[in-house]
Amino acid sequence: MGLLDSLFAPSRPEAVAAEGRAGSIYAPATGEVVPLSQVSDPVFSQGMLGEGLAVRPASGVAYAPVSGAVTSVVASKHAVALRAEGGAEVLLHVGVDTVRLHGKGFTCFVDKGDPVTAGDALISFDQDQISGSGLDDTVIVTVTNSGETGPVRIICADSVRAGEPMLEISPRAYAGER
Repeated sequence: MGLLDSLFAPSRPEAVAAEGRAGSIYAPATGEVVPLSQVSDPVFSQGMLGEGLAVRPASGVAYAPVSGAVTSVVASKHAVALRAEGGAEVLLHVGVDTVRLHGKGFTCFVDKGDPVTAGDALISFDQDQISGSGLDDTVIVTVTNSGETGPVRIICADSVRAGEPMLEISPRAYAGER
């Protein structure tokens, strides 16, 4: 990042509180909960990238759904892969087909290898830019290795606040059993 880029880059939003028991996956945004089966991208709606949920966000910030480490950041800044402390591999993906924006309208606040705490701001995104491009800004969270960790259970209502428990992973993933 050049000097001018760093001068005009958005500052990282404050973290949100995320409290729950081991195995919780927290809402990445405040908004309406959407079952994966209703996400317009068949890769997600057919469960090809694991079990999870999505949120139609009320604002343009996506927060860490788990505590752990960043394992990957997509070059277009719209997705981050995390390895949770209990071993779950969690994908945070902002939008449907937003890769077509080539990073325009996105700011990612983490890099591969960074530690994160559930509720840390990971990505900010320009909702007007996304909708103006005819795209969907739904924030999607999946457990990509749910076959190893055990079932993912929905534990939230039809709407959530960022940082509220949204999903729960089988306790065996947090007991070190595989």
